[in-house]
Amino acid sequence: MTSKSSSTTSTAHGAAASPAKAQRAVQTMLALDRDVLQVAFARTVAGMLHDGPGTALERFAVTGDLDAEAILDELDRVEVPFEEEAWVDALARFVLFTSGERS
Repeated sequence: MTSKSSSTTSTAHGAAASPAKAQRAVQTMLALDRDVLQVAFARTVAGMLHDGPGTALERFAVTGDLDAEAILDELDRVEVPFEEEAWVDALARFVLFTSGERS
């Protein structure tokens, strides 16, 4: 996977351009149940990391269908900037915890 710096820049710019929208999004997320929030976070990260249609990460992001083995395989191959490595780790932990696998 290639660097996501251009999409990160546009996302950050969009949030700066609309602080009210960002504040509403944060308030909505804070109001969610912890389990719902974790799933929403995991699906959001999967959507940001997937390598295109038909991948396990894309399927999880869109439908919530979690194929743990396929997702972990994709995460092993994903290449992201250093700043996004924590996202990959967090998603992998979520998948391992949700699927009952522990390493």
